[in-house]
Amino acid sequence: MNKKIVALVLFMLAVPAYAHHSFLSIYDQDSIEVIEGVVTEVWFENPHSRVYVESTDSSGNKVVWEAETYPRNILVRRGWNHNDLKEGDEVVLKGRKAKNGTTRVQMLTLTRSSDGWEGIGFEENSID
Repeated sequence: MNKKIVALVLFMLAVPAYAHHSFLSIYDQDSIEVIEGVVTEVWFENPHSRVYVESTDSSGNKVVWEAETYPRNILVRRGWNHNDLKEGDEVVLKGRKAKNGTTRVQMLTLTRSSDGWEGIGFEENSID
């Protein structure tokens, strides 16, 4: 067998393959949720950053929402800093609800109540 083909095959086997999901397959583009609550955790990382927000539902139960957004490097280009959000920050989160009914959203915006700082996630008219 040709040495170049063998080398190419070995290289392809050595490089991990990363699959990426479509947000359209996970989130309902027509179902927007607005959540008021407190940040419990922030993941400022790749491949997707996440912010967890605890709120109270209509029955008085505590609910933790997972808000998925862009990777760290895109958020930095949009003006985010890893110190912008901290546990305990009161926020208003706006996002597209998960199709499977879980407490998960695709973040559109997140506004800190104390000073109005706003983190922009996905644009409302985008279908990333």
